[in-house]
Amino acid sequence: MGETIDFPSPKKRLRLAAEKAYQAKEFLQAYRLYRELYDLDRCFDTNQWLVECLQQLKDFSKALETADDYLDYYLQDTDGFLQVGHLYVLDGQYLKARRWLRLGQRQQVASNMLQQLRFEIDKVEEVQQILGMEDHLAKKEQLLKIDNLRQPVNYREWQSFVQGMTSHQFTELVRDLLPRLRNAYLIPRLVEELVRLDVAEIFTVVDYMGDLRKINPRELALLPEMPVYQQIMARINDTIAQEDPILAESVIAEISDHLAISYPFLPQETQIDTWIASYVADYRGENEKDGRAKTKNSIENRKERLRSILQETQF
Repeated sequence: MGETIDFPSPKKRLRLAAEKAYQAKEFLQAYRLYRELYDLDRCFDTNQWLVECLQQLKDFSKALETADDYLDYYLQDTDGFLQVGHLYVLDGQYLKARRWLRLGQRQQVASNMLQQLRFEIDKVEEVQQILGMEDHLAKKEQLLKIDNLRQPVNYREWQSFVQGMTSHQFTELVRDLLPRLRNAYLIPRLVEELVRLDVAEIFTVVDYMGDLRKINPRELALLPEMPVYQQIMARINDTIAQEDPILAESVIAEISDHLAISYPFLPQETQIDTWIASYVADYRGENEKDGRAKTKNSIENRKERLRSILQETQF
């Protein structure tokens, strides 16, 4: 009898062909083969090769989109952490590079890896800080235009605004314009970015009621991490949701929208139960029967303001 010949599986043939193309620096062909392999077997290893091919092809944005499938894995992988951070820098997404660095610090990535990425970001931003001086006025006008729209900031607008902007340029621009901005959707977005960048200074900002307030981003957290936000959601789920799930769903939907607009000026912890009870009363029609006068700066007035902001939005 003749010997049995073991032919390589389709996945193995694709991998061998992709590796051969990459070694020959035929990166487009390598990407196509790895893409075909990825469609058959999605895994982190193949994803890294796809990202590597796209980086060689200088398609940094697409490389980052591809890496997004396994960001947690990249964060835990030494080479992967630097790979993603490097791509953010190459793509001119310096704010995201800073955010990625901070995320690495929180996840206790090796100090030498953090130092290497921080050095790369610092050097690139140092050059960009000089080259981007002429672009400052254009960015200022762009931000004011977004503010004047008084609409939610879509992903494309935001990416266009922050593209090529260093953390120093962003902070400087926000410091200058934040007291003048009135877009209730834009202000939380800017504050959130300052929090992500771990900026430690005092900013003046107009809250959703039109009052000037002071904030220190370093003393804040992102909305889902704010203790008041977590307590409100937990309280609704632990109480109302147990008795009336449909009512709880309606309350959570509206209060989530309101908290997003009012961030970082959320209700005080001592008022959590009162805020929740007020929404419940609205949905049960109890407030319509209540003829009590609404005092200035009351929860009812704040809710009315938040609702008017949402109603004024033109989609």
